[in-house]
Amino acid sequence: MSKFQLSEWVLLTSQKGKKWLVQVADAPFSSHLGGIHLGDIAGMEEGDWLITSKGAKLMLFRPTLQDYIFSMKRRTQIIYPKDLSAMIFYSDIYPGCVILETGIGSGALSLALLRAMCGRGKLISVEKRAEFAVDARENIRRFFGAEPENHEIIVADIEGVCLSCEVDRIFLDLPEPWRAVSNMSGMLRMGGLLVSLSPNVGQVQLTHRQLQTNGFGDIVHFELLRRDWKVDQLRARPFDRMVAHTGFITVAKRVSALRGEPLESGPGNEEFIQTGKASEGGELI
Repeated sequence: MSKFQLSEWVLLTSQKGKKWLVQVADAPFSSHLGGIHLGDIAGMEEGDWLITSKGAKLMLFRPTLQDYIFSMKRRTQIIYPKDLSAMIFYSDIYPGCVILETGIGSGALSLALLRAMCGRGKLISVEKRAEFAVDARENIRRFFGAEPENHEIIVADIEGVCLSCEVDRIFLDLPEPWRAVSNMSGMLRMGGLLVSLSPNVGQVQLTHRQLQTNGFGDIVHFELLRRDWKVDQLRARPFDRMVAHTGFITVAKRVSALRGEPLESGPGNEEFIQTGKASEGGELI
């Protein structure tokens, strides 16, 4: 197990779960639990304990990607880990794929994609706001220690972007994703996946219609709810608060035209939505 070094990021965690992301340096750090000297962490190992000036015990860990995302500088709402993990899994990200991301925001999705790509393939991130692109670039550089060679950031409106190559995956994190679908469809290879995240169902409906008329099939929409539980020796119960609705995730696949007719979606088709039953001959999965 490697020891902590100067300038390395460390996650201080109290016994009650309070966390602080700090950098090992010749400097003091204080909280309501007391003070420590950050330089004392150098030479210690992950999982070790540090005692504060008030006698509180802090565990030392290297930060996970989730820890980093919640602590990084941001001007925009980040995508929650529960949604990020589903977007990465359902889009089947793999090392070597070529990805187009629209709306980089603070860089949370970019970080998750780059981690899953393992340094191979290419991620092209398009952001309309220059200040957001600057923040995201710095957050990504800070996490990896340098700017990933397989990442390109383009400051432009996505409706005016035209790539010289087809991509394997497209991610839309935009206020009006349906406006980008027509332009995006020509950039995505056949069988490629498009993933969109929208906060309200009206956006989902508009996006769904555009996907149907622009060469996409097997369209599904879903949301994820997370409820944590409190467990001790005497009882187990859910916490009073939970991370409920944060957004709707849409996943669709690029397909060839079928006699010029709109393509039906998957388990979320209109009949299923209205009746709660699978269509005749269909199977509810």
